[in-house]
Amino acid sequence: MWLLPALLLLLLPGSAAVITGPEEVRGPEQGSLTVQCRYVPGWEPYVKYWCRGTYFRNCRILVRTSGSEQEVKKDRVSIRDNQTSLTFTVTMEKLRPEDAGTYWCGTEKNESDLGVPVNVTIGQGSAAVITGPEEASGPARGSLTVQCRYVPRWEPYVKYWCRGAHFSNCRFLVRTSRSEQEVKKDRVSIRDNQTSRTFTVTMEKLRREDADTYWCGIEKSGYDHGIPVKVAIFPAATTVSTTPTTTMSTVPVTTEASTSSPTVSGLHPEGRSLLSSVHFLLLVFLKVPLFLSMLGAVLWVNRPQGCSVGGGRAHSENQ
Repeated sequence: MWLLPALLLLLLPGSAAVITGPEEVRGPEQGSLTVQCRYVPGWEPYVKYWCRGTYFRNCRILVRTSGSEQEVKKDRVSIRDNQTSLTFTVTMEKLRPEDAGTYWCGTEKNESDLGVPVNVTIGQGSAAVITGPEEASGPARGSLTVQCRYVPRWEPYVKYWCRGAHFSNCRFLVRTSRSEQEVKKDRVSIRDNQTSRTFTVTMEKLRREDADTYWCGIEKSGYDHGIPVKVAIFPAATTVSTTPTTTMSTVPVTTEASTSSPTVSGLHPEGRSLLSSVHFLLLVFLKVPLFLSMLGAVLWVNRPQGCSVGGGRAHSENQ
Protein backbone atom coordinates (compact mmCIF):
# COMPACT_ATOMS: atom_id res chain seq x y z
CA MET A 1 0.00 0.00 0.00
CA TRP A 2 2.92 2.38 0.52
CA LEU A 3 3.59 2.36 -3.25
CA LEU A 4 0.29 4.13 -3.93
CA PRO A 5 1.35 7.56 -2.59
CA ALA A 6 4.61 7.36 -4.54
CA LEU A 7 2.74 6.57 -7.75
CA LEU A 8 0.34 9.41 -7.13
CA LEU A 9 3.27 11.81 -6.74
CA LEU A 10 4.62 10.73 -10.11
CA LEU A 11 1.26 11.39 -11.74
CA LEU A 12 0.99 14.90 -10.31
CA PRO A 13 2.46 17.80 -12.31
CA GLY A 14 5.79 18.06 -10.56
CA SER A 15 8.36 19.37 -13.03
CA ALA A 16 10.15 21.17 -10.24
CA ALA A 17 10.80 17.82 -8.57
CA VAL A 18 12.77 16.65 -11.64
CA ILE A 19 14.13 19.85 -13.15
CA THR A 20 14.85 23.25 -11.58
CA GLY A 21 16.20 26.55 -12.85
CA PRO A 22 16.22 30.32 -12.28
CA GLU A 23 12.96 32.19 -12.47
CA GLU A 24 14.52 35.14 -14.31
CA VAL A 25 17.71 36.02 -16.17
CA ARG A 26 18.88 39.30 -17.67
CA GLY A 27 21.33 40.11 -20.40
CA PRO A 28 22.61 43.29 -22.06
CA GLU A 29 21.81 44.10 -25.65
CA GLN A 30 24.55 42.78 -27.96
CA GLY A 31 25.85 40.79 -24.98
CA SER A 32 25.12 37.27 -23.76
CA LEU A 33 23.41 35.43 -20.93
CA THR A 34 23.75 31.98 -19.39
CA VAL A 35 21.10 29.78 -17.81
CA GLN A 36 21.86 26.68 -15.72
CA CYS A 37 19.13 24.12 -15.13
CA ARG A 38 19.47 21.13 -12.78
CA TYR A 39 17.84 17.72 -12.86
CA VAL A 40 17.64 14.75 -10.50
CA PRO A 41 19.62 11.50 -10.88
CA GLY A 42 18.27 9.06 -13.42
CA TRP A 43 17.71 11.68 -16.11
CA GLU A 44 21.30 11.83 -17.37
CA PRO A 45 20.79 10.07 -20.75
CA TYR A 46 17.62 11.97 -21.70
CA VAL A 47 17.54 14.84 -24.18
CA LYS A 48 17.46 18.33 -22.69
CA TYR A 49 16.35 21.38 -24.61
CA TRP A 50 15.64 25.12 -24.55
CA CYS A 51 12.37 26.34 -26.00
CA ARG A 52 10.45 29.60 -26.22
CA GLY A 53 6.79 30.32 -25.68
CA THR A 54 4.25 31.33 -23.12
CA TYR A 55 3.02 27.74 -22.67
CA PHE A 56 5.28 24.72 -22.28
CA ARG A 57 3.08 22.38 -24.30
CA ASN A 58 3.57 24.33 -27.53
CA CYS A 59 6.84 26.19 -26.98
CA ARG A 60 9.22 26.35 -29.96
CA ILE A 61 12.39 24.35 -29.41
CA LEU A 62 15.50 26.42 -30.22
CA VAL A 63 18.23 23.92 -29.40
CA ARG A 64 18.47 20.45 -27.82
CA THR A 65 21.18 18.08 -26.65
CA SER A 66 22.01 14.83 -28.40
CA GLY A 67 21.75 12.70 -25.26
CA SER A 68 25.47 13.21 -24.58
CA GLU A 69 27.70 15.86 -23.03
CA GLN A 70 28.68 17.31 -26.40
CA GLU A 71 27.80 20.97 -26.94
CA VAL A 72 25.16 21.67 -29.56
CA LYS A 73 24.83 25.11 -31.11
CA LYS A 74 22.18 26.51 -33.40
CA ASP A 75 22.21 30.11 -34.59
CA ARG A 76 22.86 32.24 -31.49
CA VAL A 77 21.94 29.61 -28.89
CA SER A 78 24.01 26.73 -27.52
CA ILE A 79 23.36 23.97 -24.97
CA ARG A 80 25.65 21.57 -23.13
CA ASP A 81 24.72 18.79 -20.70
CA ASN A 82 27.05 18.00 -17.80
CA GLN A 83 25.85 14.59 -16.67
CA THR A 84 28.37 14.47 -13.83
CA SER A 85 27.01 17.56 -12.09
CA LEU A 86 23.42 16.91 -13.29
CA THR A 87 23.17 20.33 -14.95
CA PHE A 88 22.70 21.58 -18.47
CA THR A 89 23.72 25.06 -19.53
CA VAL A 90 22.08 27.26 -22.15
CA THR A 91 23.86 30.29 -23.63
CA MET A 92 22.26 33.01 -25.73
CA GLU A 93 24.62 35.39 -27.56
CA LYS A 94 24.36 38.68 -29.45
CA LEU A 95 21.17 39.49 -27.59
CA ARG A 96 18.49 41.65 -29.15
CA PRO A 97 15.56 43.46 -27.55
CA GLU A 98 13.14 41.06 -29.24
CA ASP A 99 14.80 38.12 -27.45
CA ALA A 100 12.96 39.07 -24.27
CA GLY A 101 10.22 36.60 -23.36
CA THR A 102 9.36 33.34 -21.64
CA TYR A 103 11.63 30.35 -22.21
CA TRP A 104 11.69 26.82 -20.82
CA CYS A 105 14.35 24.43 -19.58
CA GLY A 106 12.96 21.11 -20.72
CA THR A 107 13.78 17.42 -20.77
CA GLU A 108 12.26 14.74 -23.00
CA LYS A 109 10.96 11.40 -21.84
CA ASN A 110 8.58 9.47 -24.05
CA GLU A 111 5.50 11.67 -24.39
CA SER A 112 5.69 13.37 -21.01
CA ASP A 113 8.25 16.18 -21.15
CA LEU A 114 9.07 18.17 -18.05
CA GLY A 115 10.11 21.83 -17.96
CA VAL A 116 10.43 24.96 -15.85
CA PRO A 117 9.86 28.53 -17.13
CA VAL A 118 12.60 31.17 -17.26
CA ASN A 119 11.73 34.80 -17.87
CA VAL A 120 14.38 36.51 -20.03
CA THR A 121 14.76 40.31 -20.09
CA ILE A 122 17.07 42.26 -22.40
CA GLY A 123 18.37 45.76 -21.92
CA GLN A 124 20.21 47.52 -19.16
CA GLY A 125 19.86 44.76 -16.60
CA SER A 126 23.58 44.00 -16.23
CA ALA A 127 24.65 47.57 -16.79
CA ALA A 128 22.32 48.72 -14.02
CA VAL A 129 23.90 46.26 -11.60
CA ILE A 130 27.59 46.53 -12.46
CA THR A 131 29.69 49.16 -14.24
CA GLY A 132 33.35 49.46 -15.10
CA PRO A 133 35.89 50.72 -17.65
CA GLU A 134 35.62 49.62 -21.26
CA GLU A 135 39.41 49.39 -21.60
CA ALA A 136 42.48 49.04 -19.39
CA SER A 137 46.17 48.90 -20.28
CA GLY A 138 49.51 48.29 -18.61
CA PRO A 139 53.20 47.89 -19.49
CA ALA A 140 54.86 44.53 -20.04
CA ARG A 141 56.41 43.30 -16.77
CA GLY A 142 54.33 45.95 -14.99
CA SER A 143 50.79 45.91 -13.54
CA LEU A 144 47.31 47.28 -14.13
CA THR A 145 44.27 47.86 -11.91
CA VAL A 146 40.58 47.71 -12.80
CA GLN A 147 37.77 48.98 -10.56
CA CYS A 148 34.19 47.82 -11.06
CA ARG A 149 31.17 49.28 -9.24
CA TYR A 150 27.87 47.70 -8.32
CA VAL A 151 24.55 48.94 -6.97
CA PRO A 152 23.29 48.46 -3.40
CA ARG A 153 22.03 45.05 -2.30
CA TRP A 154 24.82 43.19 -4.12
CA GLU A 155 27.38 43.56 -1.33
CA PRO A 156 27.29 39.93 -0.07
CA TYR A 157 27.50 38.31 -3.50
CA VAL A 158 30.63 36.81 -5.00
CA LYS A 159 32.53 39.02 -7.46
CA TYR A 160 35.01 37.64 -9.94
CA TRP A 161 37.37 38.34 -12.83
CA CYS A 162 37.25 36.01 -15.82
CA ARG A 163 38.80 35.87 -19.27
CA GLY A 164 37.25 35.08 -22.64
CA ALA A 165 35.51 36.60 -25.63
CA HIS A 166 32.10 35.43 -24.38
CA PHE A 167 30.80 35.95 -20.86
CA SER A 168 28.94 32.67 -20.93
CA ASN A 169 32.10 30.57 -20.97
CA CYS A 170 34.83 32.88 -19.75
CA ARG A 171 37.54 31.26 -17.64
CA PHE A 172 37.57 32.25 -13.96
CA LEU A 173 40.90 33.69 -12.82
CA VAL A 174 40.03 34.87 -9.31
CA ARG A 175 36.90 35.46 -7.21
CA THR A 176 36.06 36.97 -3.84
CA SER A 177 35.04 34.99 -0.77
CA ARG A 178 31.88 37.06 -0.05
CA SER A 179 33.96 39.28 2.26
CA GLU A 180 36.29 42.26 1.93
CA GLN A 181 39.37 40.09 2.28
CA GLU A 182 41.78 40.16 -0.65
CA VAL A 183 42.06 36.96 -2.65
CA LYS A 184 45.11 36.33 -4.83
CA LYS A 185 45.74 33.57 -7.35
CA ASP A 186 48.92 33.45 -9.42
CA ARG A 187 49.42 36.96 -10.80
CA VAL A 188 45.86 38.23 -10.23
CA SER A 189 44.22 39.55 -7.05
CA ILE A 190 40.74 40.83 -6.21
CA ARG A 191 39.35 42.79 -3.26
CA ASP A 192 35.75 43.80 -2.59
CA ASN A 193 35.07 47.07 -0.76
CA GLN A 194 31.47 46.66 0.28
CA THR A 195 31.35 50.13 1.85
CA SER A 196 32.06 51.93 -1.43
CA ARG A 197 30.49 49.07 -3.43
CA THR A 198 33.53 48.61 -5.64
CA PHE A 199 35.76 45.64 -6.25
CA THR A 200 39.31 46.04 -7.50
CA VAL A 201 41.23 43.64 -9.72
CA THR A 202 45.02 43.84 -10.05
CA MET A 203 47.08 42.00 -12.65
CA GLU A 204 50.85 41.88 -12.04
CA LYS A 205 53.96 40.92 -14.04
CA LEU A 206 52.07 41.54 -17.24
CA ARG A 207 52.94 39.65 -20.41
CA ARG A 208 52.16 40.36 -24.05
CA GLU A 209 49.85 37.33 -24.17
CA ASP A 210 47.71 38.79 -21.34
CA ALA A 211 46.02 41.08 -23.86
CA ASP A 212 42.43 39.89 -24.26
CA THR A 213 38.81 40.46 -23.25
CA TYR A 214 38.09 40.11 -19.53
CA TRP A 215 34.89 40.42 -17.47
CA CYS A 216 33.94 41.96 -14.14
CA GLY A 217 31.28 39.56 -12.91
CA ILE A 218 28.86 39.00 -10.04
CA GLU A 219 27.40 35.59 -9.21
CA LYS A 220 23.75 35.10 -8.34
CA SER A 221 21.73 31.87 -8.39
CA GLY A 222 21.93 30.61 -11.93
CA TYR A 223 22.58 33.84 -13.81
CA ASP A 224 25.47 36.22 -13.47
CA HIS A 225 25.94 39.89 -14.25
CA GLY A 226 29.05 40.99 -16.07
CA ILE A 227 30.59 43.70 -18.22
CA PRO A 228 33.55 43.33 -20.61
CA VAL A 229 36.91 45.04 -20.14
CA LYS A 230 39.36 45.11 -23.04
CA VAL A 231 42.92 44.72 -21.72
CA ALA A 232 45.89 45.93 -23.79
CA ILE A 233 49.59 45.43 -23.03
CA PHE A 234 52.15 47.90 -24.36
CA PRO A 235 55.97 47.46 -24.50
CA ALA A 236 57.84 48.33 -21.32
CA ALA A 237 60.59 50.12 -23.29
CA THR A 238 58.32 53.08 -24.02
CA THR A 239 58.23 54.05 -20.37
CA VAL A 240 61.18 52.63 -18.51
CA SER A 241 64.15 52.44 -20.90
CA THR A 242 64.88 56.16 -21.26
CA THR A 243 65.61 56.96 -17.63
CA PRO A 244 68.36 54.35 -17.03
CA THR A 245 70.00 55.28 -20.36
CA THR A 246 70.13 58.96 -19.44
CA THR A 247 71.48 58.23 -15.99
CA MET A 248 74.18 55.90 -17.27
CA SER A 249 75.33 58.38 -19.89
CA THR A 250 75.70 61.25 -17.45
CA VAL A 251 77.58 59.43 -14.73
CA PRO A 252 80.77 58.66 -16.76
CA VAL A 253 80.83 62.22 -18.09
CA THR A 254 80.72 63.59 -14.56
CA THR A 255 83.47 61.22 -13.46
CA GLU A 256 85.73 62.12 -16.37
CA ALA A 257 85.18 65.80 -15.77
CA SER A 258 86.23 65.45 -12.15
CA THR A 259 89.38 63.52 -13.03
CA SER A 260 90.37 65.46 -16.13
CA SER A 261 91.94 68.41 -14.28
CA PRO A 262 94.74 66.41 -12.66
CA THR A 263 95.38 64.65 -16.01
CA VAL A 264 95.72 67.91 -17.97
CA SER A 265 97.64 70.02 -15.45
CA GLY A 266 99.57 67.22 -13.84
CA LEU A 267 99.32 68.93 -10.46
CA HIS A 268 96.81 69.59 -7.75
CA PRO A 269 95.65 73.22 -7.41
CA GLU A 270 97.56 73.44 -4.11
CA GLY A 271 100.65 72.16 -5.96
CA ARG A 272 100.31 74.91 -8.52
CA SER A 273 100.10 77.53 -5.76
CA LEU A 274 103.21 76.14 -4.12
CA LEU A 275 105.10 76.16 -7.43
CA SER A 276 104.06 79.72 -8.06
CA SER A 277 105.48 80.74 -4.68
CA VAL A 278 108.83 79.02 -5.37
CA HIS A 279 109.00 80.59 -8.81
CA PHE A 280 108.42 84.01 -7.28
CA LEU A 281 111.16 83.52 -4.70
CA LEU A 282 113.55 82.28 -7.41
CA LEU A 283 112.72 85.37 -9.44
CA VAL A 284 113.43 87.69 -6.52
CA PHE A 285 116.63 86.15 -5.18
CA LEU A 286 118.34 84.89 -8.36
CA LYS A 287 117.00 86.44 -11.50
CA VAL A 288 116.68 90.03 -10.25
CA PRO A 289 120.33 90.26 -8.97
CA LEU A 290 121.56 88.63 -12.16
CA PHE A 291 119.57 91.07 -14.19
CA LEU A 292 120.94 94.00 -12.18
CA SER A 293 124.50 92.71 -12.61
CA MET A 294 124.11 92.43 -16.34
CA LEU A 295 122.57 95.90 -16.44
CA GLY A 296 125.51 97.29 -14.46
CA ALA A 297 128.03 95.67 -16.78
CA VAL A 298 126.34 97.19 -19.77
CA LEU A 299 126.33 100.59 -18.15
CA TRP A 300 130.02 100.23 -17.21
CA VAL A 301 131.06 99.39 -20.72
CA ASN A 302 129.11 102.30 -22.13
CA ARG A 303 130.23 104.83 -19.53
CA PRO A 304 131.43 108.39 -20.82
CA GLN A 305 135.26 108.85 -21.57
CA GLY A 306 135.51 112.54 -20.48
CA CYS A 307 139.08 112.65 -18.92
CA SER A 308 140.97 110.89 -21.75
CA VAL A 309 139.51 113.18 -24.41
CA GLY A 310 140.38 116.38 -22.53
CA GLY A 311 144.08 115.39 -21.95
CA GLY A 312 144.58 114.62 -25.57
CA ARG A 313 143.38 117.97 -26.67
CA ALA A 314 145.69 119.76 -24.24
CA HIS A 315 148.70 117.77 -25.45
CA SER A 316 147.88 118.60 -28.98
CA GLU A 317 147.57 122.25 -28.28
CA ASN A 318 150.92 122.32 -26.44
CA GLN A 319 152.60 120.93 -29.37
